[in-house]
Amino acid sequence: MRSTIKKFYYLGFFALLLAICLALSSTINTYASTSAASTGTSRTTAAASTTGHTTSYANVRSAPNTSSSIITTYAPNTTVTIYATVSGQAVSGGNSTWYRVSGLSSSPLYIYGGLVAITSNGGGGNPPPSSQGKVIVISLSRQWMYVYQNGALVYNAAVMTGRPSLATPTGTYHVFAKLSPTTFYSPWPPGSPYYYPPTHINYALEWKVGGFFLHDSWWHSVYGPGTNGWHYDPVYGWQWGTHGCVAMPISAAAWLYNWAPIGTTVQVNP
Repeated sequence: MRSTIKKFYYLGFFALLLAICLALSSTINTYASTSAASTGTSRTTAAASTTGHTTSYANVRSAPNTSSSIITTYAPNTTVTIYATVSGQAVSGGNSTWYRVSGLSSSPLYIYGGLVAITSNGGGGNPPPSSQGKVIVISLSRQWMYVYQNGALVYNAAVMTGRPSLATPTGTYHVFAKLSPTTFYSPWPPGSPYYYPPTHINYALEWKVGGFFLHDSWWHSVYGPGTNGWHYDPVYGWQWGTHGCVAMPISAAAWLYNWAPIGTTVQVNP
């Protein structure tokens, strides 16, 4: 009898030890899985961030609109880390993209997307095309576009620039937004001599804040010398030059859109 009781005692003791070992093993495995998952998530979040640089002076705001508080202002070529892309106020050319430049666990800070050129996508995919060595030169006196890559002329085309009362600004700029397709909306009200109805555009590259684009223009059939003034178009009749943009035939705009990445230099000469 005593022998039987002793056997049951030992069996119960070993069963208890086995249960404790299994419980400890489950706890250790659960902790390892949770830690691995947390580490993986952290790495994914960090890898998803994107870097870029400001193309001009850029206000850093508390919300994605121009009525929010300005926290600070970044100088041109300031490197920024983009933690999220959000849709906010459309400041220029229908572009409503804003970038969050603060960590997701800190107070939100935003810069308008039109003022930032992306330099790396951080997502493990293909890097963005490089604008290094690429220059678009616009001659206002010749009404002509010259496109250079590493100092060599690779393309040229006749263009049309701003009429005398809305002249295309000279200077050095950079492409900061690309839209295809898009619709242009007149900043002037109906009744203004500068008003135009909503207009479909196939290819648009914005190079100066305020709606200055390189774009196609289906309502013109002639380009080149003299077209920025009052001139006769054999298809559309008498016309003025543009409202300040650089217009060109759709074939030229399509070529330029595919060739010029964000950050490409635009040099507008007299």
